[in-house]
Amino acid sequence: MRIWANFDVEARWSGATLNTNVLRRIGALAPLLAAFAPPGEPVEIWAPHAPARILVDSVTVHAGIPGVWDLAWADPAAKPFNDRRLALALSEELGIALPGARVIESIDELDRHLETTRPDRWVCKAPWTAAARDRAHGHGMEADRVYIARLLERCGAVVFEPWLDRLFDIGVVGTVHGDTVELAGIHTLLADVRGGFAGIDLAPPPLTADESARVLEVARAAGARLARGGYAGPFSVDAFVYRPRLLHALVEINARHTFGHVTRALAARYGGSRLGFGAPPQGARVLVDDPAVTAWLA
Repeated sequence: MRIWANFDVEARWSGATLNTNVLRRIGALAPLLAAFAPPGEPVEIWAPHAPARILVDSVTVHAGIPGVWDLAWADPAAKPFNDRRLALALSEELGIALPGARVIESIDELDRHLETTRPDRWVCKAPWTAAARDRAHGHGMEADRVYIARLLERCGAVVFEPWLDRLFDIGVVGTVHGDTVELAGIHTLLADVRGGFAGIDLAPPPLTADESARVLEVARAAGARLARGGYAGPFSVDAFVYRPRLLHALVEINARHTFGHVTRALAARYGGSRLGFGAPPQGARVLVDDPAVTAWLA
């Protein structure tokens, strides 16, 4: 099976250049995608950077772009479906957009919005990003306007959101087949204090029954929106619960494979329910042991 681990796809879409450390990290994670192949089948994976060490059996990793592939992390033609502006538009249609969230297309527009809304903390995100890259945090009227101007010049717009005190992050993975949307349940997104991705826990998050129903309803609406646009394939929806106890059911739509899909595939093959990065807990199965990153399943 030939797999294209194009983890750098959002950077390609936004015109960003990833540094060597990031390329090494995503190259080291590429062998995890072998979980999508039938057990025992030899797998060839193409990634932006070849890993220093491979622990997964029957896997070969090449640096570069394959001529043909059987599966890709992201369809390179799926750029419009991964645009944060699409998720914001759907949030507005569903009446669940965060107060003050909007598309910003200039520094002057940002300053006018800040004058009007007077937020305490906020963030501007590029339309296409991954792993908390390409975003600028602000406090009141204070902001790194030079960096935001660079994002605007490169991407044409940013998405402004209030920064909220999150209690926990969640996600739903699914697949679009024509007009059919299949969902695989709700998982917990492990994140650092700045919202950066830190892993996946398939154990049910501490949602109420009503909250769970709402998350699945919104995820199904997101899948239906992708289907109407002509997208087919894997997708996920990110959401979170924030203080005092409020649900934001649509943070972004990822029209591609995500580590939620990977974790479910790994769990089906090896058992376990939690994919993490960094020092593994006792008893964890180490899947990637590379100078750039350690990944484990517990």
